[in-house]
Amino acid sequence: MRIVFSLLLLFIFNTSLQAQTVQGKVIDAKTRESIPFVSLGIIGTNTATVTNENGEFIIKAEKFPVKLRFSHVSYLQLETSITETQSALIIRLSPAAINLNEVVIRPDEGKNLLRSALVKAKQHLNTPFYANAFYRQLTSTNNNATEIHELFYDLNWNVKYVQGWAAKQSRFAEINDPTKFSLSNQSFLTFVYAGYLFPDKRRRYVSVKYLDDYEIEVDRYIEQKNQNIAVITCKLKKTRKNLFYVNSTYYVGVKDLKIYRLENKIYNIPFDLSPSLSFKFPPIVETIATFNGNGHIIPVLESISTKVYLGLLNGTRTLNSVISSLLTVFKIDERLKNQQFQGLNSDVKDKKVIESIKYDAYFWKNNPIVKQTTLEDAFIKMMESKQAFGTMTNP
Repeated sequence: MRIVFSLLLLFIFNTSLQAQTVQGKVIDAKTRESIPFVSLGIIGTNTATVTNENGEFIIKAEKFPVKLRFSHVSYLQLETSITETQSALIIRLSPAAINLNEVVIRPDEGKNLLRSALVKAKQHLNTPFYANAFYRQLTSTNNNATEIHELFYDLNWNVKYVQGWAAKQSRFAEINDPTKFSLSNQSFLTFVYAGYLFPDKRRRYVSVKYLDDYEIEVDRYIEQKNQNIAVITCKLKKTRKNLFYVNSTYYVGVKDLKIYRLENKIYNIPFDLSPSLSFKFPPIVETIATFNGNGHIIPVLESISTKVYLGLLNGTRTLNSVISSLLTVFKIDERLKNQQFQGLNSDVKDKKVIESIKYDAYFWKNNPIVKQTTLEDAFIKMMESKQAFGTMTNP
């Protein structure tokens, strides 16, 4: 009888958790195409997330009703009330108007706006933010998924760099293929190359001191309700072969001078390859970082998407590898400041961190903070069927 009662409680608990989620997709109201990296949060709380590459999301509410806010720098903000669980909600965002006139009238506005935004952010170099975050990294070769890392961790971040992180839950699985490419510490690369507003790389990143080294232009203005958002492109003037550098695009509020989005294209990033591999063409790295400015003096890190494209040669065999990752901050929590954080270190390998934490299958069951893409979902289900997670074995 006691066992039956316990099972009943477990069933009620699981049903309650599932009933308190809102799951859906965000699309363009005109084109009906999905919108990736849309920010959404429960108004009045610190709970938030972003849509994945397919515009899909899932967010957990403590109770209903709730009011959700959806925002993206290129679309009009939308708020909607949710009174009960949703499993296939469709949110349609209307594109914001584009204003090109100001670009012609004030050609130097881009550099001035960007300098002012960076100076403002720099005033808060020592302001820390603490958050719960989720990280998923998927590696695929020749369009076949080969490896997945997933981590829940607490994050200590400021506008200069990630101060520290503390892994809480993790899992890892890979296929048994000796020729596949594996990147052992992309989570470190995600922090280093995407999440910083003030990276310490002289003349290779945009910075206040070296703005004159870049061609800086306002590509367009996006008309939001309270202010225009300037889309500012930065292209390094002088480059050379094998020089590591970054060209960036900033989305800056014209009135509040906050940076809401940062897109990077990274060239000639250094990689260590095994002796059997060589590059067919230089690596291509693209990153998108989004920042949440609601209720904060300066925008707080919200998400980082990283994609690494590698064309490799293994003898005569061509390996086209893509390593994609998405870091999502899903809750701001100042109480986390009292715990111990591990400093950022390039020598710390993701797999070692994952293996150091006991695998909790119950925690992972039906617990996607960010909904998986189709490729991720198929690979995870296949690995779960082979009981690959937790054992760290190659099925």
